Amino acid sequence: MQKLSIALVIGGLSLLPLSAMAQNLASAPGNPPVVRSDHLVFMGSTADRVPQSAMETVRAAADAAKQSPVRIEGRADYANAVKQELVRQGAPADSISIRPVAAPPLAKAGDGLAITTDRGVVLRF
Repeated sequence: MQKLSIALVIGGLSLLPLSAMAQNLASAPGNPPVVRSDHLVFMGSTADRVPQSAMETVRAAADAAKQSPVRIEGRADYANAVKQELVRQGAPADSISIRPVAAPPLAKAGDGLAITTDRGVVLRF
């Protein structure tokens, strides 16, 4: 029994430096974690330009694209318009990827206008 106790104590002491090293690594300063989030912007009734209401989000994405990749998800025509605006805002084109979402033609509401939820584009940065 005494040999077993001594072996446990010695085994525990040999593992002590590893646990101390793990604590030091965990608390070591380093690069802050990259926080990525999704931002939804709604495009206008045409896909030729990004509406003014979405420009603040697009500018933030353009700034983020200078540091890390940005992903755009949505209808291909709207996603391409957002990418073009990001590049105009100074984002490097090679840091922007588009994942087109297959969607049926824009549905028309009773008043003849396209439903806005079909015009959403997600920016991930």
